[in-house]
Parts: sequence; C-alpha cells; structure tokens
Amino acid sequence: MSPSDYPTRYIHIAGGFAAGGTLTRIHPNTQINLQLPSVTPVDLPMVGGKSEASASGVVVKGRDAGVASLTPEQMERELFSVGSAHSLVQSDTMVDGGPAGSRTLVEVSKVVIASGELSIDSCRLAMRSVHDRQSKHPRISLEGTEIVGLRLGDHAVQLTLDLDPFNRYPTLADLEQAFQSDPDLRRELTPRFVIDPKTGTFYRNESGYVVGSMLKSVSGLPPDAALENGYTINWRSFGKIIIGEVFMGAYVRRATLVRIVHSDGDVGSGCSGGSWYP
Repeated sequence: MSPSDYPTRYIHIAGGFAAGGTLTRIHPNTQINLQLPSVTPVDLPMVGGKSEASASGVVVKGRDAGVASLTPEQMERELFSVGSAHSLVQSDTMVDGGPAGSRTLVEVSKVVIASGELSIDSCRLAMRSVHDRQSKHPRISLEGTEIVGLRLGDHAVQLTLDLDPFNRYPTLADLEQAFQSDPDLRRELTPRFVIDPKTGTFYRNESGYVVGSMLKSVSGLPPDAALENGYTINWRSFGKIIIGEVFMGAYVRRATLVRIVHSDGDVGSGCSGGSWYP
C-alpha cells in the first residue's frame, strides 16, 4: 500500500496515573516485593476520546505483602496511602483542517509513604498537546503543574518548580536549539538535565529520549539529606526522591512529579503527544 492510499489520521498518545510501583522495603532489614495496583490509571485510545478515573481512601499495609514472617507491628504498618486521586485524558474535538490535541490531568492528595516518613499534601500534573497539520512535532506544555507540601519526616521541604523552559519551548527541537544558542538557559538547565559529555548538549539514549527536570531549587531538607544530580534528594535514612522528572522525545513528553527509590514508586505521572499518519 502506498502512503497516499492510507487515510490521514492522528495517533494520540496520552495516559496517566496518580500513583503506582513496587514496594520493596518494609524495614531496613526486611525486603518485600509488593506490586501496587496503579491508582486511577487512564489511557487515551489512539483515535482520541476520553478516559477518566477517581479513587479515595487507598491504603496498603504490611499484611498486604503476603509475607508470613513479618512481625505483628510490621503487618499493621501503613506502607502507602492516598487520600484522593483523579486522572483524566481527553482529546480535543477534531475540526476539518484544524490541529489535533489532547490534555492530561493527574491530581492526587494526601500521599503518605512508610508510615509518614514521606508525605505530600497534593500534586497536580497538567499537560497539553497541540499538533498543527503543518508542524512536524506536537507542542506539549506543562502549565498548571505543581507539588505542594512535601514533608520528609518532621521537615517541611520547599520545592520551586520551573515550568517556563518547557512551556516557552514546547517541542524538543525548540528547547534544544534554545539550549545551544542561549548561554543563560544552558547554564540554568545543565545541572538538571542529562548532558552528553561529547557534545555538551542533551544526551539521547538509543530511543532518542532526553531527560531533565522541572525542579529549580529545594530547601528545608533534613540534616542527613542533600540534593544531588540536580533534582534527586538523597535522604540517607530513607532513600532517593526524584523530583519533577521529564522524559522528552520528538513526539511525546512523559513527566513524573515524585519518584521514590526507597521502594520503586511514582506519584503523579502522565504523558502527552502524538503524530499525524501518514
């Protein structure tokens, strides 16, 4: 079949979930392998449409790990909880000759991990994708994204997110060009993007993905915690907390507001993008 014989259509890419992952630790000396059912997962059909999910009162305790050797205290320990969550992906109404687009919205509140060692008041991931028929790549923005009330133990941590580069340069090509031509932007983004030491620009893996973060600054960390690699909090008594990570390809962006490497868990995650075919 010739490409001219295939009717033009738009292939949507959009999805999200409030929280999910695998819990691997209940105590420094006790390993588990508890896969969490993802909270409010949504996925947009390639043809577009709407997918929406809500949940409240999600609680996972030690007994859910199915490990008989746990102590009674470990059985009742609250490993993970979500007060409320809402996820939505929805395509724009198609107009003859007009652009294709979609939105991704993930909202989650009152997240508690490891009996309150880490907690988050609320997260909101908002993504918007618009793709004109004449443009090679979709424009994907993060306007309205936020993380509120992160606490590590007794310490209230202040996070400052910087969404401007992602919204001002909504395609990867535009962002990379600005990074190469604007010394101020390059100086600002280099600490929080993975940089190729050979080229001095964004590193791409074999699939062509660039990785960076929307985190600009952090303060109020516990004494045994420090920021490393630009956007990773290394809290020695807990694990690593990755803030505002964004994977970027030519046709998609995927963001995770908080990623935990204590066990492996994501909070506030979603993607947006797509492409015209042929």
